Amino acid sequence: MKFLYYLFSILPSTIHYFISDILFFFISFFYRKKVVKKNLLNSFPDLSKNKIKEIIKLFYKNLCDVFIETIRGYSISKKELKSRVKYKNIEHINNHIKNNERLILITSHQCNWEWLLVSLEINLVSNVHAIYKKLSSNIFDQIMYKGRSKFGTLLIEDRKVVKFLKNNLDSVKALVIAADQSPGFKNTKIWTKMLNQDTAFFQGIELLPKITSSIVYFMSMKRIKRGKYIIEFKHLSSPPYDKNKTEILPLYASTVEDLINERPHEWLWSHKRWKLKKAIK
Repeated sequence: MKFLYYLFSILPSTIHYFISDILFFFISFFYRKKVVKKNLLNSFPDLSKNKIKEIIKLFYKNLCDVFIETIRGYSISKKELKSRVKYKNIEHINNHIKNNERLILITSHQCNWEWLLVSLEINLVSNVHAIYKKLSSNIFDQIMYKGRSKFGTLLIEDRKVVKFLKNNLDSVKALVIAADQSPGFKNTKIWTKMLNQDTAFFQGIELLPKITSSIVYFMSMKRIKRGKYIIEFKHLSSPPYDKNKTEILPLYASTVEDLINERPHEWLWSHKRWKLKKAIK
């Protein structure tokens, strides 16, 4: 399986995007269509039906490209990745690292978040640590782990991150979190409004910057054209923090919301983001 995955990853980009177009034609008819439509209608109640249909179409195009580019990322070279993913103001981040300031870099599932992670490692002056959720399939988990860590990114399983940071904090200079995932029923969670809905988030988005005294930046990714992206960093917050106040999550949620409003088709609408409902007190 791993060898077949590798063989597919080394095909020319023209073939990859041809396959992406074929995938789009098929999966746009059935893959989580009800979830995508429901999420969009609840998030944009004032948009017309035609506009919602347009976003859905562009979303599936983006999703297929991300899928194919993720496979491409398994064998992509540093040179090719640097030509495809550019950084607008990464010197600010590298200056923090050079000044021995710890960073938490928060992002969302927008554009190609997989290429964002692997390209970051080859553009920073230190190693990147990233939180990841283990996949249920061992084979695909191994494939994704290898692809994400191929240039040296150090991956930390989500359920082990607090223990890891307690024991290895001095080695962590830049920690990456894709913080818009939906927590499970048993996870400790915090709530805020996003896209007109009560939205649950993992507690770590608020807790980790405070226990590590880290400066927080948001990483936004924009598609310039097919297979070409640019990433920009936006400062969200800096220590000292008030441990009794929720101060980072609202900034993150509003930043993600602004990004989605600007380019709605680039976000991961097929995720069951609002499966949890806030209890009414």
